[in-house]
Amino acid sequence: MFFLLFSISSSAQHIARLRAEDNFDYLLTDTLQKSWDEKIKFMPLFSGLKVSVGGEWREQYQNYKQANFGQMPASYVEESPHQWLHRWLLHADLRVNARFRIFTQLNNTVRFWNPNPILSQVEQNSLSVHQFFGEYKWNQNVHIRVGKQEMQLGQERFIASREGPNNRQTFLGAEASYTAKKGKLMLFYLNPIRMNVGAFDDGLMDERIGGMYVAKEVVAKKLNLDAFYFNFTSTQRSYLFKSGLEHRHTGGLRLYSPLKSLNYELELAYQWGSFKQLAIRSWMVVWDVNYELKPHLFLGIGGNYVPGDKSATDSELNTFNTLFARPPFGQTVALNITNTFNFSPYLRYQNGTRWIVTARTSLVNRISAEDGIYTPNMSTLRPVTNGAPSKLKDLCSIYALDFNYNVSPHLFNQFEIGFCRAGDYLKESGSGKNVVYFALRNAYRF
Repeated sequence: MFFLLFSISSSAQHIARLRAEDNFDYLLTDTLQKSWDEKIKFMPLFSGLKVSVGGEWREQYQNYKQANFGQMPASYVEESPHQWLHRWLLHADLRVNARFRIFTQLNNTVRFWNPNPILSQVEQNSLSVHQFFGEYKWNQNVHIRVGKQEMQLGQERFIASREGPNNRQTFLGAEASYTAKKGKLMLFYLNPIRMNVGAFDDGLMDERIGGMYVAKEVVAKKLNLDAFYFNFTSTQRSYLFKSGLEHRHTGGLRLYSPLKSLNYELELAYQWGSFKQLAIRSWMVVWDVNYELKPHLFLGIGGNYVPGDKSATDSELNTFNTLFARPPFGQTVALNITNTFNFSPYLRYQNGTRWIVTARTSLVNRISAEDGIYTPNMSTLRPVTNGAPSKLKDLCSIYALDFNYNVSPHLFNQFEIGFCRAGDYLKESGSGKNVVYFALRNAYRF
């Protein structure tokens, strides 16, 4: 829900979700008196150079009761931690001329109060060059970008900017795109960055992803179509205690409507390739339909069906890999859609760009008894040990409320609370405590 709010509110104020896509071109010809934040855009330097400066300051409080269903690493001392998350992002966009620019962004994130050791790369990164790339515009339709950069595709089910956690995702690589009036074609090859807790100590992950993404308006005001192909190589993912070289292809389609009274989305994907000596055969389907009951009030039903591995002893791996996706169930639980059937009715109030409030229920069941469940970064969440597989399917029920309010074009507030009832499978396969999550986020962007 967080990503939807930011994309809507920012576009109206020329600030994009990916800050490299900010568009303040109107200031180049605007002769009216400018505000302070407009004055720092396109500041002249020398020899025709212009620089634009912007940034974000975000503070976030989080509290978990029985985080991760009470299944804690041995090094943890607190299963119900409070924590304060701080984030600074500061960028400079240097325009050398009408065709070439250099974009740089610094990142500073810190975690306070939580006594547990930092094991996740999403919580703290004391100081890093988060983005640094050069971009060349061949013409109005074609651009080429090379360097360290953020990326997001579609609804971020495969490649996301990871806005919710403290550290956003970044990649090193190249991207070329062609933009037309009713569509866009993007080609890319990327190496994800592994973020570490210190200053300027980030490194490259032993993973590569390349591919193509096409977005097109098929029927005006009725049907949009995205088509994609990804080629993924990694030695860092494991599937139910099996690890090795993975070479995975992903192809798929996303059909969706523009925002109106009745809205729909359907995304399908199929994966093939190899993992060690196993042949990869896996697929997913995700859906969302909502209807405007009265002005600004929408009733919707979302969900997914993503089967898991059929057998631990055959010659195939049927576990679906969501690559670099956003957390599909928010911050309440670190649970992925792989090997799950999820039914999610929700009620949403959305009044322009100022208010978005969503109450959602997610009823989640495991599909294959021969496969486990996974975190958003495709680490095995359950089972904890490699033993006889459980036959239980009841995974969890998640109840969440997101309250989002744009105080001004620059100031954003979010309140999030979630409760997750642990199902029979979680209780049998390890600690199965219910989870309570609370978060308050405040961000200032310029």
